[in-house]
Amino acid sequence: MSPTSTSPHLRRAGADDAAELTRLRLFMLASLGIVPEADWRPECEAAFRERLSTDPCFVAYVVDAGDRLLSSTVGQYMPLLPRPGRTPYIGHVASVATDPAHRRQGYARLTFEAVHDHLVEAGCSRINLTTTPEAEGLYRSLGYGDPSGPTPLTWNADHTPVSPEGTAR
Repeated sequence: MSPTSTSPHLRRAGADDAAELTRLRLFMLASLGIVPEADWRPECEAAFRERLSTDPCFVAYVVDAGDRLLSSTVGQYMPLLPRPGRTPYIGHVASVATDPAHRRQGYARLTFEAVHDHLVEAGCSRINLTTTPEAEGLYRSLGYGDPSGPTPLTWNADHTPVSPEGTAR
């Protein structure tokens, strides 16, 4: 990024944006009530740097004001097993964040649409995301809705499975 402020503009993020992407991700995590451990920030920056440098299935778009990023959306996709009538990839929007001082100016929509379009062009037939109640309206206005088809279920490591008899296993 340049050291001076410029007119905010959309661009694809690169590895050099890792620190700013991490700063913005902290705002997203805060909106979910998540406070990362002290050693999280360098780990997240390293992950952004690595993935944006080497992983063609990982993408981020940002609104850049020259001296800092105002908003970002991060997405990724992975291959699926072949199935008739389905494209070869599934996408996931992993992070959408806007600096609180620059919200309600359309920046999240701009970066989100860029990542969505990138994932579709890459061959994604489905794109998943998790949203806060505050952002749900934006995603629904862009065509995102409740999943159809087989019931989507998610396993989390911090969840204790319960047997059909109702006891934890």
